[in-house]
Amino acid sequence: MSVKKNILGMSRWELGITATLMVLVTFLAVNQTIKEREAPYRKFIARANEIGSALEAFAGDHGGCYPADGVDNQSPPGLSPVYIRWQEEWNIDYEVHENSRGGNYVALEYLGRYKKDRRYHALGLTQDPELRKRYGQGQRIPGKTFRIWVFHENVPICPSPSGR
Repeated sequence: MSVKKNILGMSRWELGITATLMVLVTFLAVNQTIKEREAPYRKFIARANEIGSALEAFAGDHGGCYPADGVDNQSPPGLSPVYIRWQEEWNIDYEVHENSRGGNYVALEYLGRYKKDRRYHALGLTQDPELRKRYGQGQRIPGKTFRIWVFHENVPICPSPSGR
């Protein structure tokens, strides 16, 4: 009994096994690419939780008020190194702005992966109340590669030691 060969010179079983292996390798490659692309965002969410704990400790020690706005991706005044060892390489900006209801919100803005020779620039994503409401826990924002994390919508802010 002879085995029928197709145009590639393989039997149906050989062709089936080859196709299955190609699909499996493609699936694994795509899956790894997605994991690598999402890794910085998972790190941001983990850091946001660490920063949140540090902010709560700061507020506990300062009568319930939170630190003033940080400059670019530097630590908020008084937070580091006492409560957390903030690193500019995280590319996280601590944001404090008026919430349009007579108070201040505190949040993080994450620029994502960036070239080290490029300075951070404020994106202003946290200033949009709808974005804060819908994407304030590090979720993907449609059309953006950046993420935000909102801690509080209305909290007192400590006076900045530098007076800004």
